[in-house]
Amino acid sequence: MGLLLPVLGAQAQQNLFNIPAGDLTPRGKVFFQHQTNVYDLHTFESKNHFVYGLGSGFEVGLNAVNIKFNLARRNAPLTLRDGRDPNYPLKPLLQLTGQKFFYLTEHLKTSIGTQVGLNPVRFRPRRQLTHFSYNTWVYEPRRHWKLVAGPYLTDVGSVGPGNRVGVLAGFEVPVHRRLLVMGDFVSGRHAAAVSVLGVNFLATQRLQLCAGALLPNPGSGNRAGVVFELNLLGYDEPFGDDH
Repeated sequence: MGLLLPVLGAQAQQNLFNIPAGDLTPRGKVFFQHQTNVYDLHTFESKNHFVYGLGSGFEVGLNAVNIKFNLARRNAPLTLRDGRDPNYPLKPLLQLTGQKFFYLTEHLKTSIGTQVGLNPVRFRPRRQLTHFSYNTWVYEPRRHWKLVAGPYLTDVGSVGPGNRVGVLAGFEVPVHRRLLVMGDFVSGRHAAAVSVLGVNFLATQRLQLCAGALLPNPGSGNRAGVVFELNLLGYDEPFGDDH
């Protein structure tokens, strides 16, 4: 969806909430996304994605993710995890990302992507290289009608303890030319294993406002919460068809 989002060190490509949306940033254009996950009055987590389109189906980006605050800890509100405790992903985390799209038919495309990151320089003795890699398949019969699914591969630094291989799935359906219902799911039992169900309001052709309910996977130990998202596009994105 300032606004913020969950613990997932997700991708610097355009996302639904937690998984890639399957939308390519045009050549020479930019996309920025800021998300916040609010758990209670004192605890929230944010991530930020910046994407630049290279053309020929390629895009690259930069992430700042896993930025968690607990305002009840007045002397140290920012949560820092440098990898010494294997029960948690790295916090915060800086990532470089890349994605390549392949257009198979008018309505079907696939992409492969990865995000590779390090915890900040202040953790020099304990810095770790992490990754979250994926392959998505996108079926889009009409504008803003979309199904997304595919596998992912990751590590402890990105998502904490739990499975390293899983499935991503999501959808987007318009209920009005400027309002979309969307949701996504990350399988597993780790810090990123959640589902989100919410809406996307297309305020303008360059501004999108999203909100959703964060639902933790059974056995993941994650907390429920509310997700907010702000999308800023450096190009015009047409509204959907009238309904």
